Amino acid sequence: MKYIIGIDAGTSSVKAVLFDCSGQELLVEALENEPVYIGDTDVEQNMDTLWDKVARCVKNLVAKGPAEKEDILGIGVTAQGEGIWLMDDKGHPVQDAILWCDGRAVDEVEDVTKIHPELGTMIFETTGTPPLTGTQLMLLKWMKNNRKDVLDRASTMFFCKDWVRYKLTGDIHGDFSDSGTSLMDAEAGTIAVDLLKKLDLGEYVDIIAPPVASDTIVGNVLDEVADELGLAHGTPVVAGAIDVIASAVGIGAVTDKDICVILGTTCANEIFKKKEVCVFGEEGTRYEKHAVGDLFVNLMPTMNGTPNIDWMLKEIAKTSDFGEIDKIIKEVPAGSHGVIYHPYVSAAGERAPFYHPYAKANFFGISANTTRADLIHAVYEGISLSIKDCLRKAKPDSKIYLAGGGAKSPVWAQMIADVLGMEVVVSAGDEFGAKGAAMMLGIAVGEYEDYDDAARKACRAECVYRPREEQSAVYEDIYQLYKNIRVSLSDLWTDRAKMMKKVNRQQMA
Repeated sequence: MKYIIGIDAGTSSVKAVLFDCSGQELLVEALENEPVYIGDTDVEQNMDTLWDKVARCVKNLVAKGPAEKEDILGIGVTAQGEGIWLMDDKGHPVQDAILWCDGRAVDEVEDVTKIHPELGTMIFETTGTPPLTGTQLMLLKWMKNNRKDVLDRASTMFFCKDWVRYKLTGDIHGDFSDSGTSLMDAEAGTIAVDLLKKLDLGEYVDIIAPPVASDTIVGNVLDEVADELGLAHGTPVVAGAIDVIASAVGIGAVTDKDICVILGTTCANEIFKKKEVCVFGEEGTRYEKHAVGDLFVNLMPTMNGTPNIDWMLKEIAKTSDFGEIDKIIKEVPAGSHGVIYHPYVSAAGERAPFYHPYAKANFFGISANTTRADLIHAVYEGISLSIKDCLRKAKPDSKIYLAGGGAKSPVWAQMIADVLGMEVVVSAGDEFGAKGAAMMLGIAVGEYEDYDDAARKACRAECVYRPREEQSAVYEDIYQLYKNIRVSLSDLWTDRAKMMKKVNRQQMA
């Protein structure tokens, strides 16, 4: 039997997963990741620590079998995207990586959106992604403005999965999905050199890792690394893709008729379109390159999805048993007895479907009669309403592929179908990012003919949830209030940020 290893280096955990060629998850090795939260907005990660955890996961995976090293076709890699990962010419990090959820580049974003809006428009129309604090482009600008001495020591700038792949192979590459988040001309399919020069970043064009298609073999595992991890010499490694794209592949969303929602650290909402119908820079869009042919993804990734659930479990729920929580919220009606929750718990505010660096979560409508069950139910509804907020441009007859840990909750999956008024398909499996990366490797070595063939052979539906008409009508009214509240809070979020800065200064005095 032949096997493929998929690596997924996420924000909160790293995993190595063994698949057979029918897409079955045979073994998972995982370790908790260690992002470092600094102050109110900064989030970093030690690059060497991350690689050490990946290496341990792969080594343990291979050691446990059932795959013999000669039967492993290769390795696919995916990881958290965006942020800025810098390496010197000796292959060492020049600093801890700044992550996608970091909010320090707020002044750089403000400069190109409010002070020089023509630059913001150019960024949006060129890359397909508006200026956002966690994008590599804005963090590169921040580095030049604030840590130029550190930046100038870097010979390579790439992304998390590219660092992992470099440690495996010694080869330096990017891929179109990761690089396409903010560094590429979406229309031309090349690095946006003119844009970088316009932003006074032309001197750093040469440190951008050259991007290739996601299903390209870009190297083989180094002999010394293979010996350490228990792999065969010459094991091929594919370029891979950003996690939200790899996950889409892993659930079988590979055509322009698909939509997918990935309930993870970020709640990634994805509408797929052919390049010919994309309008880069159109309001309400954020286009990124899919791994498949000429497909693009209108990606609306919230800053935080399941961290809202994590917070609720810690601070509100009396149990961390999701089965028990499903029983509790099943008895609460749509609307949570008048309580509405906005799921903006990230240190960096929100980025989809709107950008606000100071957005914060809130409950609206609590009364003396509000119960713990109402609050728990409202958190689930709030994330579901945020998904609806992000998918306003979706066709109403679309089918949604749902993945991520939250997709395992029948009550939440049915709620999402009701809130959106669309059929929801939950795919079989758990590790869809690693699976998508493994499928890319399978295509590269000829195990699958193409993405359609890979999806047919390796992806299956586990459950289907259809919207209930009466519930959907109720949620349409709730959504209008949900949206009106979040629009009305925009100025207040800014006022709160100013207040907190003043309070912090006073406390430090």
